[in-house]
Amino acid sequence: MPFLRQHEFGSNKISPYLGENYLGSHILISLGLAACGTAFWGSLSRWLNMGEFKGHKAQTWMITTLCGLALILTLGTVDILTGYAYLAAGAALVFIIITCAIKFSHHPTPKRAELKILASWLTRKHPWNGPFFFALYALLLWHNYELISGMLELSPAHKISLFINRMFTQLSLIGVLYFATRLSIDTGPRWIRPWVWIIASMAPIAIVLDRLLHGYWNQTFLGFLNKLGTKGLMNFGTELQGGGIHLSVSAFASIGLAVALIFCLLTYGTSRLARKWKLHTAPVWMLVSIVIGFTGASVEQAIGKSWKPRRNWMQEYKEFGILLSPVRPPDGLAHFQVVFRDHHWQEENPTLELKQKPDIYLVFIESFRHDALRNDVTPFLHDFATTEAQPIGHTWAASNGTHLSWFSTFTSQIATAREQSRDIARELNWPGLPCFHILQKSGYDLQVHTGKNLAFRDMRRHFHGLNGSPFSTIRENVEGDPSFDLSYPEREVIVFNGLKQLISTREAGGHLTIATIDSPHYKYSWHDDFEPPFKDYYPHAFFPSSPSLKETELIKNQYFNSLAWADSLAKDFCEHLKKEGKYDDSIIIFAGDHGEEFQEHGGWLHVSSLEDEQIKVPMLIKWPKSVGRGPEVAEASHLDLMPSLLHHMLDDAHPLDTAGESLLATPKHRTSIATTAQGGITKEAMLLTREGYKAYFSWPHYFDGRPGTDLTLTRLIGLEGDIELGSHEEYDAAIKEYFPDAFERFFESFELKIK
Repeated sequence: MPFLRQHEFGSNKISPYLGENYLGSHILISLGLAACGTAFWGSLSRWLNMGEFKGHKAQTWMITTLCGLALILTLGTVDILTGYAYLAAGAALVFIIITCAIKFSHHPTPKRAELKILASWLTRKHPWNGPFFFALYALLLWHNYELISGMLELSPAHKISLFINRMFTQLSLIGVLYFATRLSIDTGPRWIRPWVWIIASMAPIAIVLDRLLHGYWNQTFLGFLNKLGTKGLMNFGTELQGGGIHLSVSAFASIGLAVALIFCLLTYGTSRLARKWKLHTAPVWMLVSIVIGFTGASVEQAIGKSWKPRRNWMQEYKEFGILLSPVRPPDGLAHFQVVFRDHHWQEENPTLELKQKPDIYLVFIESFRHDALRNDVTPFLHDFATTEAQPIGHTWAASNGTHLSWFSTFTSQIATAREQSRDIARELNWPGLPCFHILQKSGYDLQVHTGKNLAFRDMRRHFHGLNGSPFSTIRENVEGDPSFDLSYPEREVIVFNGLKQLISTREAGGHLTIATIDSPHYKYSWHDDFEPPFKDYYPHAFFPSSPSLKETELIKNQYFNSLAWADSLAKDFCEHLKKEGKYDDSIIIFAGDHGEEFQEHGGWLHVSSLEDEQIKVPMLIKWPKSVGRGPEVAEASHLDLMPSLLHHMLDDAHPLDTAGESLLATPKHRTSIATTAQGGITKEAMLLTREGYKAYFSWPHYFDGRPGTDLTLTRLIGLEGDIELGSHEEYDAAIKEYFPDAFERFFESFELKIK
């Protein structure tokens, strides 16, 4: 039902369908509805079959129910039933089936003796797969222990207290799972019983996957599925490639089925042991375990409230999706009602009268974090940054994922605008970003040269257009290209050699060329002919989820080696421009699309937080020789790149309405903003940063890429650490003091909301 349609009932939107990005939540909703339906209709049918009052068998009413559901769902699909009519039809079906089933079965009103059946069911012993539930409880405790061990900010006492809480919490959850399986088995038809245990066998797989995803991407399994969404599931092949997993969908599915089969066999083995040992238990004891678990977890939270630091206490609720207690920390430092500003400069489609049209080379270097720009890793780029590029203190990616950072770089719009932009592009049959049409109309030849596949998250269609328009050339990793399906380093050699040949044959001026170096993407590679600077590096394909310090250093060495290879490509490219006499007058930009984490906050890679390791990146801009290096700037971001290029080409500091500001103009200090749809367990979707101050925000549906109007301030960090204030009003005043320019540039309104 949740996957089918979104039927909204007034402003409350009580439909179980949450939206296309809620794949994991929809799976849980479906399983919950299935369990409730089995228990309810199964109980009704068993009651109808009791005694000698069987005017019509329960099977008749089950078939009638299914036919009625099919009719309602069909009418809902074709929009004959919508909104309250859809809800009313379902309610009417329930009423009719129950009333008619009881009436035509000639069953009398339930007697007191029949009502005692429930009590007898609770106290009667049933066969019990004890080994399965004990093993599942042990697996949950291991999972929680691993997560708590990785929460580096917590004191030892806090970790012990939290683990005690998790012991009680998991005890309750095991009791709930027992009731769900027992009710489904006892009330449903016999054929459903194997399916109940097949579904239950998926629980250990989900626990293991959740642990791995915490370790690799610092996000939950549920969050991963929600972020993937139904569209991501339908394009799973490109999602795998985008995540650095080079398996076909069929191979991945085969592995998944094999794992599921193994766990089903293990569950069957535990059931055989339970029968052999003749294990039985009464459901009432599981009910007791639920009560004990809830009570214990609540007591721990009530005691912890008096001594746990607020931020660390809040972290518990970010790390663990389920904490059973009415005693909870505040859900944020302050709450705001906001409207993001819509920057219309692209939609205005202006005709630009350019005063100069230098060649522009924008080279994205994959996963290039700021502290890798150093002499022993990237010697050429380090020298380029200190002697030729504009002096910029701190440079920030617009997001922690490639597709979002590219969008903001090209459009100078906050990354939260990307989903709406993609919706419009889809309706217009993918014309390409308006900013590229503006540049083409103004006389620029546009080209893309990359070894990546741009099908990921509709990047090619959305950014560059369905048929390549307005680009004259789009070279990527597709079938038919000589570089197709080679390793990243081999592709890069072929792609950059082709680009250099093209540069040698074309006239200087009027070319915007976008290129990429992707070897620093996981699994961090370099060409066989390249001599890496770090001889001691991690030799295995997959990283450990709980690495030692030595393993972490070896993995970072592997990453640094791949960046050293990228540095050699950048050097060779610039030397070719110099050889052709096209270096001095060109604008050359080397930028990281995002950073990379190496367990600094409990995970690997990126797309899991807005911490420095994932969004603080080099952005090196060499202006034409006539301009010099450009003015010194304290902070800059991807959003500032397009306004800076427009400033140079138009000789106008503020030609259009962009979210970023020109780096060729004052002021020296400015607020940078980063947003994401991939906040991991932090659930933080926005960061404001300026002069060492940082404000992190979340919103309810942080992973769907579409910000709402309700923002929650989750952290405020100053030069000496967390800033602790006494009231929402003080936090409101503080962020407006520390980020004075942000509220005019990025928001139409930003008002404090008292909950």
